[in-house]
Amino acid sequence: MAPTDPAAVGRDRKLKAILAVEDFAKNLLSTLSSSHDCASFEGLLADLNHHIHTVNALPVKVVSLSSEIIQALKDVGRKLWNQCIKERRKKDAPTSPQWTRLLVRIRIFAFLIHAVVRENRRVKKGGAKEEEIVHLTQLALTVGRLCIEESDLDGARLALHKVADYVERLKLSDGDCHGDPELRSRFEAEYLTMRTALSWKEDRLDVAEHMYTKAEGLRHHLDPTSAELMADTLQHIGSDLSSRGDYSMALKWLRRAYELINGQELERLSAEGLELRLAICHQLVQVLLAIGSPENLREADDLVAYVESEIGDKPVVLHWKLEILQKSPAEVFDTDACASLLRRMIRSIDFSDAVFGFLLHNINELRDRSSRLAMALLDELLLTRLLLLANPDWIGKAIVRRVWMSTMEADDADGATDLMALIARVPQESSALLNADATIAAQSKLMWKKLDALYVKKDYKTAELWCQIALQPSFSRSGEANQGKFARKLILCAIACNDIEAARSAFHSMSKTVQDDPLTRYLMFKASLIGWDHELGCASIEHLSKSVDKEKSQNILYACIREAQQVGDRLCTLAALKAVLEKFDFEPPSKSHFPSLLRCTIRLIHLIESQDTDASDQDLELAEDTCNIFEKAAENAKLDVRDGDGNKMFTVPELEWFRKNAYNIGVTKCHV
Repeated sequence: MAPTDPAAVGRDRKLKAILAVEDFAKNLLSTLSSSHDCASFEGLLADLNHHIHTVNALPVKVVSLSSEIIQALKDVGRKLWNQCIKERRKKDAPTSPQWTRLLVRIRIFAFLIHAVVRENRRVKKGGAKEEEIVHLTQLALTVGRLCIEESDLDGARLALHKVADYVERLKLSDGDCHGDPELRSRFEAEYLTMRTALSWKEDRLDVAEHMYTKAEGLRHHLDPTSAELMADTLQHIGSDLSSRGDYSMALKWLRRAYELINGQELERLSAEGLELRLAICHQLVQVLLAIGSPENLREADDLVAYVESEIGDKPVVLHWKLEILQKSPAEVFDTDACASLLRRMIRSIDFSDAVFGFLLHNINELRDRSSRLAMALLDELLLTRLLLLANPDWIGKAIVRRVWMSTMEADDADGATDLMALIARVPQESSALLNADATIAAQSKLMWKKLDALYVKKDYKTAELWCQIALQPSFSRSGEANQGKFARKLILCAIACNDIEAARSAFHSMSKTVQDDPLTRYLMFKASLIGWDHELGCASIEHLSKSVDKEKSQNILYACIREAQQVGDRLCTLAALKAVLEKFDFEPPSKSHFPSLLRCTIRLIHLIESQDTDASDQDLELAEDTCNIFEKAAENAKLDVRDGDGNKMFTVPELEWFRKNAYNIGVTKCHV
């Protein structure tokens, strides 16, 4: 057997490895768009890592590859690279960490295939082609950046190792990189930036510092695109340090990012670069405020003033200025300046849930220093922006907060007056925008609590004002029951002020359903006693006597009798007594109502007995009817009326005594 040629065996193995890579790449390409199944990730990733290792281990001069194999590798490498870009840009693409990691590893694999193809083509043609090295450097930097973003540190090390090799080869070449003599320096600066980022990811901040220092002499060669990439890296380092609470180190790296991006001509920065510049400023301001020393606050103020001079009175600038202002000591806090900033934000900012919440929170914070300014700002927010935007949720929250602020005012009358002025400016058609939940929260939870407190303090005039606020059309969606509750409270306030006309006005403004409520009619009966308005009193009694709710109306009629007797209104007392008797249809009462009716009858007897003039036929007839009831009750030995503790309230002899005395009173008047 002929001896084996080791060189030939090596070439065969290398060729088989290349062919295996080609086959795997083709299969990977065909399955890439359909391999979103999480169950296949681990196996596919392991196979992919094996082939990455295989390609990376190949020497520069693999073997004398045919043009067909080189072209096939080139095509599949390019397609894999482009397919990864498409998958990354898909809006509905999976966002799982496994899928993202897989795409990054495929980009590494595609890059290595590119490198094999271009290196072999360079060797085959003889001599180093600078354009090939430039292209590979750009690809390697892209891969390195992707790997660092996704924390694939092994992939980042591999890519940066390639970049270092390419940069050294460019240094040894005699060309000027396609007419751009500074390209090599930019590549080296980007490489050192990537090494800085990698060291940061490895939690080796000392190495990151060293790499940044090495790039110091190269930064003046950076074009705007490279400067943006480097500034983005420095900003990420500063942001990470800030999130860990290391503000002094974060400030150091963010200042570097700002100096780098700010050193570029603004008109040459991309749209993303301009956004990055603002993002760096924002984080720099946040860190300066977090440190909070007077020097840092001045630096933050100067930085914001500089940005404001460039972009004007933008919401982001107003936001920064507000944050700086809020960090100032309480003894020197400029309340007017704070209000001015919030007012400018209300007028200029684009609204969202987050923005609305931010404004509401800051207006509430301002209230601790000046409630008048806070309420004025909230009024402007509601009238000039929220009503126009017609967002019921925002309007509801703003109204509830505004009502709360008014209830917290030291001067109750002023708070109510200002709130009434605001509600009056809300167009009636806008009441539909105030949902029932917000209305009930404002009325039942805030206004009613305030109203009760004022009523207890006997501040009836201010309580009336709060009732009138609650009855405004803007709060009509709270429901008829809620509206009736406030309307009856308004009548109570009028009664307390002895103002029968105000009570009448409140009554006539009610809906028919609320007017016909027995409680409303009872209050109007009380109001009638103020001015001895027998017509109103008798009308209220008549309505109560016709109520279908017998139990409730009887109890209220008893209350009417007490009220009338307390003021000495004989006519209304008799009317209420007659209504009670009619409710019983002149039949013996039940045990539960017997004591009340008995007391009412005793009052009637005393009323008739105490008259200076002779009793009328109607009075005597009423007394006779009452006596008949109690005569029947006395004859009913089973009638056993007890109080809440179970004790008998009246014995049969007692009832007999009441009957006889009632009869005797009737006899004394019978000669009439």
